[in-house]
Amino acid sequence: METSVEPLLFDYGIHNEASNIRAHVAPLAGVMFVFPTSCAVQVMERFPKKPAFQSGVTGRTAEGHCVKPSSIPNLRRLAISADRLAGFDESLPLGEKGNRAVAIVSAFLKAGRFPLWLEGDFVDEKELQITGMDIRVRGTWKIEVKCDFRASDEYGKPHPRCTGNLYLQTRERNPLRRF
Repeated sequence: METSVEPLLFDYGIHNEASNIRAHVAPLAGVMFVFPTSCAVQVMERFPKKPAFQSGVTGRTAEGHCVKPSSIPNLRRLAISADRLAGFDESLPLGEKGNRAVAIVSAFLKAGRFPLWLEGDFVDEKELQITGMDIRVRGTWKIEVKCDFRASDEYGKPHPRCTGNLYLQTRERNPLRRF
C-alpha cells in the first residue's frame, strides 16, 4: 500500500514579510484592494486556511487564508479601468501577471490615486507656519503587490469566477522557481 506524503511548505507570506502596505490587483473583478499589511494579519486567522496549486506540480504549492475584504480595517477599493486591464488574462505566465500587477500599482502611484498611510506632526513654530508649513508629514512605505486574479468582494458585479475573497498566503513551496 502506497502512502502519499504532503509536500513540505515553508513559512513565507504576509505575516513575515517586510511590507507595511499590501496591494492585491484583481483583474477579473477590475479592482485593486489596498490595505495596511498589519490590518490583514490581525484578522486573517478568523478565516479558513486553503491550499493553492501550480499547474504542472503535484500537490499543494501554497497555503493561506481566504479573507473577506470587508473584514480588513482601512481597506481601500480602487477601480481599475478596462484599458489598463487589456490583455491581462489567466493564461499569462505567473511572472507576467506579477509584472502587470506592479505596473498597475505604479501607474496609480504616479497618478496620485494610491492610498498611503501617513504620520504627521503639527508644526508649532510660528516662523515655519508663516512660510506655509503647518504639518510635517513622514512615512516609509514598503508595498507588496500581489496578482490575486480571482479576488473580489461583495460590491460591483464581478466576473462569475471571482472568489469573493483575498488570498493571504502564509506558506509556500516553489518547485518550478516561478516569481
